[in-house]
Amino acid sequence: MPHIVLKGQIKDKKKVYAYVDSLCKELGIGRMWSKAIFITFKTVIDDDNQGNCWGDAKEGYVDISIARNSEGIKIPHDQMMQTLAHEMVHAKQYLRGELNGWNQSWKGKKPRNYSYEHAPWEKEAYAREEDLYDYCWRANGDIS
Repeated sequence: MPHIVLKGQIKDKKKVYAYVDSLCKELGIGRMWSKAIFITFKTVIDDDNQGNCWGDAKEGYVDISIARNSEGIKIPHDQMMQTLAHEMVHAKQYLRGELNGWNQSWKGKKPRNYSYEHAPWEKEAYAREEDLYDYCWRANGDIS
């Protein structure tokens, strides 16, 4: 499994570590031993997003931020965990070299001017987040 670093305040850190481990396995990045995933839980994120992800396949890292509040309202823990599943799909995309933020390429091709909701990397993340959350968090609610 990639080296996981959790930062910031979040309840049930042991359970969150187990959740991230399960997500890594489901996303096919569980054996990327030389990679690192940094996950920071912040009060708020720029632009009031609930989460964001940046990574570099060559450097072997991904940096994920998850907000605890959005638009002045506390985000429920389960919603933060589903957002984490969404961002972990992006982590997989970065670590496997599918998404490259430096040259703005998707699977080796320059993307067209996609709107956010039509970008293929976002379509994949939205399509998978709920099932990943259900399988890795809800179905394993007793992981510790």
